[in-house]
Amino acid sequence: MLMEELPPEAALDGPPPHADDLLQRTLGTVRDERHQAVRRRGRITAVSSTLVVAGVLAGGVWVGQGMGDAVLEGTSPAGAHMAVRVTDTEGGLRLVATVDGVRDGEACWLVVHTKDGRTFTAGSWRAHAGEVTLAGSAMVRAENVAGVSVVNHDRRPLVTANQ
Repeated sequence: MLMEELPPEAALDGPPPHADDLLQRTLGTVRDERHQAVRRRGRITAVSSTLVVAGVLAGGVWVGQGMGDAVLEGTSPAGAHMAVRVTDTEGGLRLVATVDGVRDGEACWLVVHTKDGRTFTAGSWRAHAGEVTLAGSAMVRAENVAGVSVVNHDRRPLVTANQ
């Protein structure tokens, strides 16, 4: 009665013939599929990385084309002279101004004028005999700059360089 409940395979002595061959083929197939998946992931990673690097380089070239230097120059009727290098940066504008001919002891401010009429103070100093080089910055884009002036304490322009 107990034997009737067992399936006929239970009566076999040991594993079926060629069972090891079947196991080895199955394991070989699994190994091959895994190896192919790893190689496929590696190729996808390599292609993705290449596209990301190419995109970053292209973006850098595109952004870099808009960031150029402009040199503005101006001379006042009183003989003061100014040359300003304007560089567009990510955070705004960088200025390097060389000013000469301003009266000794005069309080001076470097002011950026925008095309829409706003002004930004980029730096200040007290003039002395000879040439002065001053670095400053302003929160404005280079394409919006109409000009740069050196103004005195009364905000009267001493010399202006226009775009």
